[in-house]
Amino acid sequence: MVDYESTALIHTPTRRIGLWLLIILLFSASAWATKPLTYKIKGLDKALLQNATLYLDNLPVIKPEQLDEYRHEIQEALQKSLMALGYYQPTIDLRRGKKPANQLIIDINPGKPVIVQSLQINLEGDARKDRAFTRLIRQNPLKVGDTLNDGEYEALKTGLNNLALTRGYFDARLTEHQIKVYPDKQTADITLTMKSGRRYRFGPIIYDAPVSEATRELLNTMINFQPGQPYRSERLSQLNMDFSATGFFKSIEVRPLQDKAVDGEVPIFVSVSPKTAWELETGIGFSTDEGPRVSLNIVNPWLDQKGHSFTSDIKVSRTGQELSGRYKIPYGNPLLEYYSLDSGYQRTSLQDTDSQLVSASINKWKKRPGNWDQDFFIRVDYENYTQGLQNSSNLLLIPGMSFDRRKVVGNPTDPRSGHLYNLKIETSAKAWQSDADFIKVWGRAKWLTTFFRHHRFISRIEQGAIRVDDIENIPPSIRFFTGGDQTIRGYSYDSISPRDSSGQLVGGQYLSVASIEYDYEIIENWRVALFVDSGTATNAYKKGQVEWYTGTGPGIRWVTPLGPVKLDFAFAVSEPGAPWRIHFSMGPDL
Repeated sequence: MVDYESTALIHTPTRRIGLWLLIILLFSASAWATKPLTYKIKGLDKALLQNATLYLDNLPVIKPEQLDEYRHEIQEALQKSLMALGYYQPTIDLRRGKKPANQLIIDINPGKPVIVQSLQINLEGDARKDRAFTRLIRQNPLKVGDTLNDGEYEALKTGLNNLALTRGYFDARLTEHQIKVYPDKQTADITLTMKSGRRYRFGPIIYDAPVSEATRELLNTMINFQPGQPYRSERLSQLNMDFSATGFFKSIEVRPLQDKAVDGEVPIFVSVSPKTAWELETGIGFSTDEGPRVSLNIVNPWLDQKGHSFTSDIKVSRTGQELSGRYKIPYGNPLLEYYSLDSGYQRTSLQDTDSQLVSASINKWKKRPGNWDQDFFIRVDYENYTQGLQNSSNLLLIPGMSFDRRKVVGNPTDPRSGHLYNLKIETSAKAWQSDADFIKVWGRAKWLTTFFRHHRFISRIEQGAIRVDDIENIPPSIRFFTGGDQTIRGYSYDSISPRDSSGQLVGGQYLSVASIEYDYEIIENWRVALFVDSGTATNAYKKGQVEWYTGTGPGIRWVTPLGPVKLDFAFAVSEPGAPWRIHFSMGPDL
C-alpha cells in the first residue's frame, strides 16, 4: 500500500502538467493562427513605400487564411498608391513568408513613371486679372516634365477653389478638370479651367436687431473695410478677432450674406452679445526679485453701450502690496484709441526703502500696430517715504509721455526674432505747485535674433537720466535703482545705487545697463544659456564717483505655452569672491 500510494502521488501531478502543457500549446497555436496579416514591401523608394503602407493600413484587418479572399483588394490598394505618385505600370508579386507565418511579402517593380507633357490652366472672368491667382499658378509645384502626382493635382484644384472663395468669387466653378494618362507612352496631359465670374465687393454692414445704436457706433470704429472694396475673407476673420480682443462680448458673429448681394456688393452681417457680469481672476507666482506673490484681477468689461470698462488689480508679495484701478473710455477704436483714468496705492518695503505711494492719472492712449504706441498723461503722486537716513514726503503733479514699439516674428510667447523699444519722459515743477523741479528721461531697447535654428542672441541696453538739483528732492519712485532678474543678474532686486554716509541705498540720478545672452537649444523646448549683464545707478559718471557692476553665468530655459521659464546661476564678478545667486523668472523675451 505504501509503494502504491507513493507512485500515485508522484505520477498524478505529472499527468496534470502534461495536460496543461497540451492546452497551452493548443491555445498558443490557435492565438498564432488568429494574428492578423502583416506586410513586408520590397522594391520601393521611401516616398512610394510610405504611400503604399498608408493605403494598406486602410484595408480591413485580414487573417492569413483570408489571403486568397482579399488578394485582389491588396493588389488594387497597392496599384492605387503607386498611381497616385505617377506609376501606372507596376508589377506586383504576393507571397506568404515562412517566419513569421502571418507575414505577406510583397515584391514590387514600380516601372517607369508617367511624366506631365502638358499643363493647361485656364482662367475665365475677373480672376484673369487677379495677381493672387497668377501667384498661385506660378507657385504651383506641378510642372511640365515632372512626374505626375495626384496629390499636387488635387492641391492645385483645392487651392483655386479656396482662393476664389476667400477673394469673393462666389460664382466660380471648375468647369474642366481632367488628367489624360497615356500609360504606353508614360505621359499625361492636365487641363484645368475655372470660370470665376465677377469678383464681389463689400457691401453695407447689417447689424442684428438687438445691437443698440451706441454699440453700432462703437463697432463701426473697428470696421477694417469700406463698402465697394473688393471682398477678402481675411478681413472678416480679422474683424472677428478684433471684436473678441476687446473683451466686451460673450458671443460674436460676422459673416457675408451672399444671397442678399446686390449689384455685386455683399452685405456683412454682424451680431454681438455684450458681457454684463463681473469677471474675477486669481493668480500665484514666484520670482527671485519679488519672492512668492498672489494677485487678484477684477474686471467689468462692459459698463455701458459705449464700451466703458473697469479693471482692478490687487497684488501682494514680500516686497510690497499694490492696489490699482483703471476706467477706460474709448474715443475711437477701443483697441487702439482710448482714455484711461488710473488710480492706485503702492506700499514698498525693499532694501533701504519704505514707501507709501498714492497716485492718480489721466492718460490718452493711441496704439499704432507696426509703429509707436503713444501715451500722454498727467499724473498726481503723493509719496511718504523713508529712504536710508532720509524721511520725507512729496506731492508732485507730473505731465509726461511714453512711446513703445514691439515687433515679434513667430510665436509671441517665444519669438524667433524681434525687437522692443521703450521711451518715457516725465517732468514736474514748483511753478505748478509741485514740491520739486525735475525732468526724467528713460529708455530701453532689446533685440532678439535666431540663426541656424538652434542659436539665439538676446541683447539689451537701458539708459536713464534725471535733471534735478539734488536727488533727495524727489521721492524713491522717481530715482534710479537697478539689479535683479530683469537688469543685472547676480545682484538682488534694486540693490545697486549710490549710498549715504551710513552705507544705505539712496537711489541714483543716472542709470546705465547693458546685457548680452546666448541661448542654444539642446532638445526641443529646452535651451542652455550664457549671459553677461553690466551697469550702474549713479549720481555722476566721473571717475572715482561711479562704480560698475557685472554679473555673469549660465542658465536653463524651458519653453512653455506661457513663455520660457528661466533659471539663471549668476556670479557677481565685481564683488570680492564673486558671490552667486539663483534667479528664477518666467515670461516672453520681448
